[in-house]
Amino acid sequence: MYSFAVQIYASTRNLFKYTHGWRVRSRAAALGLAGVLSCAGAQATTVNVTAAATNAEESGATAAPATVNLSASNLGLRDALRVLSANKALVGSGISSYDIVLASGTYRIASTLTVTLDPSWSGTTITISGPADDSAIITGSQIVTGFKAVTDPSALARIPVSAHGSVLVASLAASGVTNLGTFNRHGYGISITPAPLEVFFRDQPMTIARWPNSGFATIASLPGGPTGLTFTVSGGNPSAWANEPNLHAFGYWARDWADTTLPVQSVDASGVITLQSPAPTLGLAVGQRVFIENALSELDSPGEYYVDSNAGLLYFWPPATMTDGDVQVSVADSIFVANNATYLTLQNLTLDIGRGDAVQFNGGGKNTVDHVVIRNMGNRAGVSSAGASGFQYVTASNTGEGGITIYSGNRTTLAAGSSFVTNSTIHDYARRSRAYRPAISVSGAGDTITGNTIYNGPHAGILFSGNNHEIGNNEIYDVVTETSDSGAIYAGRDWTMRGTIIEDNFIHDIGSTSAPSATMGVYLDDEYCGTIIRRNVFSKVGQAVFIGGGRDNTVSDNLFVNLLPAISADSRGMSWQEPDVVSTTGVFQTALRAVPYSTAPYATQYPTLPVILTDMPGVPLGNTITRNVVIDGTQLTADSGALQYLQIGTWFGSPDVVFATPMSDSARAVYSDFVLSTASPAIAQGFQTSHFSR
Repeated sequence: MYSFAVQIYASTRNLFKYTHGWRVRSRAAALGLAGVLSCAGAQATTVNVTAAATNAEESGATAAPATVNLSASNLGLRDALRVLSANKALVGSGISSYDIVLASGTYRIASTLTVTLDPSWSGTTITISGPADDSAIITGSQIVTGFKAVTDPSALARIPVSAHGSVLVASLAASGVTNLGTFNRHGYGISITPAPLEVFFRDQPMTIARWPNSGFATIASLPGGPTGLTFTVSGGNPSAWANEPNLHAFGYWARDWADTTLPVQSVDASGVITLQSPAPTLGLAVGQRVFIENALSELDSPGEYYVDSNAGLLYFWPPATMTDGDVQVSVADSIFVANNATYLTLQNLTLDIGRGDAVQFNGGGKNTVDHVVIRNMGNRAGVSSAGASGFQYVTASNTGEGGITIYSGNRTTLAAGSSFVTNSTIHDYARRSRAYRPAISVSGAGDTITGNTIYNGPHAGILFSGNNHEIGNNEIYDVVTETSDSGAIYAGRDWTMRGTIIEDNFIHDIGSTSAPSATMGVYLDDEYCGTIIRRNVFSKVGQAVFIGGGRDNTVSDNLFVNLLPAISADSRGMSWQEPDVVSTTGVFQTALRAVPYSTAPYATQYPTLPVILTDMPGVPLGNTITRNVVIDGTQLTADSGALQYLQIGTWFGSPDVVFATPMSDSARAVYSDFVLSTASPAIAQGFQTSHFSR
């Protein structure tokens, strides 16, 4: 860290950092007075920053000041943040809060704003906030201008003739963009890395030039077999693709729940496409969905773009008449990263455009993202491993690799992490990778996901793992729209991850019309155990609740309307999954040994767990289904192995229900349509209605 000085005129101190280390000098000493003045009582320091000062420094138009005057009226954002990495005495050891206030404007950062909090700030409240209308916009983007008609003959030869005159080109370097990022394969089973440069028009993500322009083609043949690297498709433009230097292929290569985007090694004259090694994790299969992208030869529709990374050129067909400022490209990775921060709040901001995650809290605790708009990130809106931290009243959209991920709590002691995602809206959250990139992912122990609205997702809305979470009062719809064998809320493959309660959610319009039976509302996959599912409302869901061979689950007081089976259960641990059950090195017993499952607190909180290896392992024992209402659908589908062990109580149907709003059941859509009248016989017989509210 380079040297700089800080001056604060709001208190009685002048504090300086010199080249040879930090040094604190009181104003009194500077005036020749005896002693050092101390701060009387708790004080707050407010620092005002502006977009003009920030942008001047970020662009290099002005140098970062050697002396940072925190009382200045025109201070850069990065300057205000630097203090947090230094000893708090620089600002004043007696202050109780340090508040960075952003004026309205667009703060265009060239790289991530990173804060590694000095330990001396522990316990001090730190707030970074803007106006209540979120008009302080921090963006990791750069505006690209200078678009012209394409005249280069070699480029015109590749661009479809129908697009000549519509596709424009601009030099990225001329707009100050020289780092174009790196393409990495991404998708199922692959660690998330920052996206390469992406293009946005009027704050909306544009599409990398691709074929087909929407939807998918399918694999026609596999010359190298299902474990090879080669495939063909019917149609397309393989002769043109053969000349594309950086072609990519997206595919649900072998399963409709596992996607990967891979570089293409070559395309030969016969149309055989060879992927770059290694092959997709699960292999390839004929008939699976694919598309080809990153081809100038496929730039044939408004909103598509192609980046020539060798020449530093952006080719773009604007979707509307373009003016300067309309086109932005991502340049920074994350927007804000805090390491070991405590009592830090981001509030009333808009975080817009970046290649990676918008916000990362790495360690620390009691941090909050509050009333923040997050959009157009290459990866996720937020990731937090900080305890008792989270996201509230956040609106997140158009992210590339999922919405918000939190993981805190101790799975050995079951101490609660107390982290949260609450009262937030998350939609269009899987642009780049489609499967297992949920709106919300929670793991660890004792965290809360409540009051959220989630929609427009190709795969799961909420993925959870770990213990003792609360997932309640969420509305989830229009998810699992592109994949199968998944659910709006999903977990799987661990006997020890118990104690989560899924209650009072409104889950509706889930899945696709092409494979309605392959999508679920709440999916406890692969022997997931010990989950309570109660007082939820399900409508127009393929299979509303699915228990995939697990045990000790309870499904009670749910309202099921307009669906296939309300509840499904199987006994896979007694059949095709039995080898995994009995294997001492398999996934189940390995996970069992990873926690103290036979002693407290596990044995206390989950009393049937300590004997799981001796009490018919793999058999779906202890599942209870009772007091559920099913209207216009089948109550239960279960195989013979599961059915013999299910504990089934009361079912209610149409004669037991009076809705507060009369209408045909098929027309019910919003939550108020599903509210039951207190005159319903089911209520008199013990049915507990949902507590969902908005």
